Amino acid sequence: MIKGISLENFAAFKHIELEFTSGINIIIGENSCGKTQILKSIYALSSPQNITDKLLGLFKPHNGKLSGLYHRGGEGKAKLAIEDSSGKSTSVEFSSRTQKATKASSIVNIGQPVLIPTKEVLSLLPAIQSVTVSEESLSALFDDSIIDLCRTLLSDSDGDLTEAINSDPRLGEIMPMLVKAIGGKFEIECTEHAFVKGAFVERPNSDISKGQSAKAYADYKELIFVKEKLSETSVTMTAEGFRKIGLIQRLIDTGALVKGKTNVLLWDEPESNMNPILMKMLVQCLLELARNGQQIIIATHDYVLLKWFDLLSKEKKGDHIQYNALFKCDDGNVAKETTSDYRMLSKNAIAQTFSDLYDAEITRALGDHSS
Repeated sequence: MIKGISLENFAAFKHIELEFTSGINIIIGENSCGKTQILKSIYALSSPQNITDKLLGLFKPHNGKLSGLYHRGGEGKAKLAIEDSSGKSTSVEFSSRTQKATKASSIVNIGQPVLIPTKEVLSLLPAIQSVTVSEESLSALFDDSIIDLCRTLLSDSDGDLTEAINSDPRLGEIMPMLVKAIGGKFEIECTEHAFVKGAFVERPNSDISKGQSAKAYADYKELIFVKEKLSETSVTMTAEGFRKIGLIQRLIDTGALVKGKTNVLLWDEPESNMNPILMKMLVQCLLELARNGQQIIIATHDYVLLKWFDLLSKEKKGDHIQYNALFKCDDGNVAKETTSDYRMLSKNAIAQTFSDLYDAEITRALGDHSS
């Protein structure tokens, strides 16, 4: 678990420190406040790859050098650090003139986070797989968050999905929920990628002998996915919002999000290209993942997503949501406000915008009435 992050003289931040809960953490704020930079910083610090290459590959500074990541007007070294729940840390330093960053870490067995960028990536998998597309071309077109996620999605499935769903109550609730929401699931086998219509249905467990108690036979069910005939559709012909749901399906299928792992799910703007009608289901899915030990850190602009988290979280189920609101001070520096109660946020540009919209509608309605 990531307990906190501190950034100094890095990108948008002169200095900022954020603390995270083991459950769901939501980062909000206006554009250019550095929400995505925080997610990418956590990802880079947790990566086993060369830290200089990872920072450059994730952030793509305009000059291709670390100096492009140094905070304008900063003094001293740029410093990035994360701390885990045991108090151990990983830190990185570089100056405005150095070509390489130095990394020090006392964290052992940190899980590689899953970072989902705003861009939909399922449709990019054929390009990532293609032998005709060089690594240099991929790197020129996409940052590392996209390439790394595609490689994770293309990794082999983590055993039999049906068996996993029926042996893990968490998956037995989440996967059918995801499949029902979009009317099917995405299947990736070697170079074959398709959306298949279907649903999970209950049936008596075939492993139980008919000679056993009829009651036991009737009570013990298993879930299986039943495909509709001739229902396969290419990934690019499905809605982008469905593909974002398909990401979670596939990450569970590959074992990237499984119970017992110490990695964190980092998701940048889950709401992008998603129909608002899917928001409630998405929040229910993320809450269920968190209830079963998955740490989640989200960056969002969306009021609907925020309100569903506020309305659906249940203290009696152990839900704990922490909100970090980023905002710019009068001097241009980015600061933060932290609370576990969404209603207590005073620096909430998203809610303020919706309040302004509501006020404008009331004003128009009163004006129309008076005329």
